[in-house]
Amino acid sequence: MFSKRVFVSLAFAVAALAAGTSTASAWVEYCDWDPLVVVTTPAGNIVPVYDSVWTATPLNIGLPVETYTTERVYSSTGAPQTKVTMTVRTLPGLLGQFRVHDQVTTGLLGSGTVLAQAYGWSGQALTMSFVLDVA
Repeated sequence: MFSKRVFVSLAFAVAALAAGTSTASAWVEYCDWDPLVVVTTPAGNIVPVYDSVWTATPLNIGLPVETYTTERVYSSTGAPQTKVTMTVRTLPGLLGQFRVHDQVTTGLLGSGTVLAQAYGWSGQALTMSFVLDVA
């Protein structure tokens, strides 16, 4: 069992970490969650993309819930493409609402091509649209 002194020390350390975010370090982002989203095009093709949720501190767990719709569109040359509209809602944390940076990419952890991105708050639905060259 933990002693009272160890418990109090841990509580102070967690509080210091939570309150220690300064404006000088606000540009630092941590990728908290990066689930694979399998997009099915109107023609039945499968395109894997990743939904990266970035937050200012690892204490804010950015757990996203994604939904998407697809529709057939055509390029300027008449080639069929797929327009994807993805809505991502990041669940609010135990410490309340926090800022999120959401990216849809072709690679794990924000690697590959960034297809769409949005900034917002946890608990808020962020809607992003992008076009895939796959019909």
